[in-house]
Amino acid sequence: MEYWSGIMNWEIDENWKCEICGAAKSLIWGLPHALCRCCQCHAPYRMRDTAGNVTTKPIHQLKEEYIEPAKKGWQKYKKPIDEFSDVEWDILKNDNQEEIKNDA
Repeated sequence: MEYWSGIMNWEIDENWKCEICGAAKSLIWGLPHALCRCCQCHAPYRMRDTAGNVTTKPIHQLKEEYIEPAKKGWQKYKKPIDEFSDVEWDILKNDNQEEIKNDA
């Protein structure tokens, strides 16, 4: 079932860009209310804060440890992040851990 379809008509901050791929205003609604994803990289976002209030700035749904690997994976693999294999994610996470160690 393909449920990522429809038009995103929620007002979005005009300066917002996807944190993973940098696409501007490229969100589409998902089936659940206030959940959406980027059309380019498929990064998941929500349009309500933790208190349930409407927000104009999309909030990413990735765990913090996946943000940098997802950005690098988007650049490296040129495919949506939900299509990364487990092996690709492992490579990206390990590379990110090595960079963190080297920066310390």
